[in-house]
Amino acid sequence: MIPVLVAALLVSATPLDTVFTVDGGRVVGSVLEESPSTGVTIQTPDGAVRRIAAAQVARVEFSDGTVSEARPAAPAPVPPPPPAQHTAGPPDTVFLAGGGRARGSVLEEDPRTGAKIRLLDGSLHTYAPEEISRIEYADGTVSRRKTAEAAPITAAPPRPEPAPAARASPAEAPVDTVYFIGGGRVRGTVIEESSATGVRIRLLDGTLRTYSREELNRVEYADGTVSRRKAPAAAPVPAPPPLPPPAQPATIAPPPPPPPAAPRTQLVPFYLTLGAGATWFGGDAERNVQMQQLFATQGHLSSEFGLRLSPAWAIGVYGDVGGGDVAAPILTQCQTQGLDCIGTTRRFGFLIRHTWDPFSATSKWISLGTGWEAGGASAAHADRGTELFTYSGRERVRLGAGFDFRSNEVLGLGMYASFAWGEYDEYKDSTGTYSLDRRTHTTGQVGIRLTLFP
Repeated sequence: MIPVLVAALLVSATPLDTVFTVDGGRVVGSVLEESPSTGVTIQTPDGAVRRIAAAQVARVEFSDGTVSEARPAAPAPVPPPPPAQHTAGPPDTVFLAGGGRARGSVLEEDPRTGAKIRLLDGSLHTYAPEEISRIEYADGTVSRRKTAEAAPITAAPPRPEPAPAARASPAEAPVDTVYFIGGGRVRGTVIEESSATGVRIRLLDGTLRTYSREELNRVEYADGTVSRRKAPAAAPVPAPPPLPPPAQPATIAPPPPPPPAAPRTQLVPFYLTLGAGATWFGGDAERNVQMQQLFATQGHLSSEFGLRLSPAWAIGVYGDVGGGDVAAPILTQCQTQGLDCIGTTRRFGFLIRHTWDPFSATSKWISLGTGWEAGGASAAHADRGTELFTYSGRERVRLGAGFDFRSNEVLGLGMYASFAWGEYDEYKDSTGTYSLDRRTHTTGQVGIRLTLFP
């Protein structure tokens, strides 16, 4: 007995959980499991284990002070209300072409299939279009049969389709009405109206029907709003073509600029020139002997061969040979002796040359050179020639300049001029060779030349 009392005291001292049921009861003990699907499992103080279904649990108050409220079960889906039955209020009347009428609620009027009506006894009946003379609706509107042989009705003349006026409120539930273009209507609850798919309506007998937008004139809703068929948009009128601009006085367009010249190139890294021109002399050949006392103006042939270090810079060699009459004093002596005397000059040396715009069609150049030269006179006899005298020495400085016209990468034609300073240091004639007291003389040349690979 004592152990039982001790256990009871221990249990009474231990905090307990409480499960409240929906019928107002409660169970005290230790909650072993709480599940929203299977319910609550609890052990009572006497050791028994009970399971309470989730639907019977209102809430659980735990010994730590927390409360777990029961989640209400999802409400059962409410079935949709049955379709409204048009059994109360003023009836519609269908007048038959052969005489007679039927009274009730017109569910559908279609000029192609006729009219479907729920009679006052609850039965459904369908009349073909040719059986119907007219239909007088409870709202006061009249729908007449549209046939050529229909007898004129002396009753109130047909009214133009009015904008929906406020209709007398029948005792029945309000309904929507769909009017067709060719005449006729259907009544019920419009479920959907779409400009793309048309109108879907639940008729008063519960059936579902769908009509395209091309069949409909308007839809009058139970709340008094009206949806009319939208006429197709008129085709856009094309804008008139723009007027041509006023004629402008004719003007002569300037000729187009010439196309730019194709860029030039250099085919090979060397060049060769052949030239011809005239040579003039000045200064002294030796003491008390002027160059003009030895040589008259001469013609000459010249040549130059160069190697390009770059498109603008080149090094090379030059040479020229000139010939012409000797000066007047020597020429007189030769003529006295019956000799034909001529004067000749020769030059040879090295140069360095710079060219501006080497790839353009017209390029300018300048050169600096130095070399050797010789000049003399010879007499021609009937059967042989005789060297009268020869001067030889150095061409100290030779300056040249000119410009070339390049027609292509192979040939060019240009003009040139040169001026040189030289000294003769040796004289030779039939009596021997003599050293000279050097004197400076000058040589000037001008001419034209042909260039290969300019």
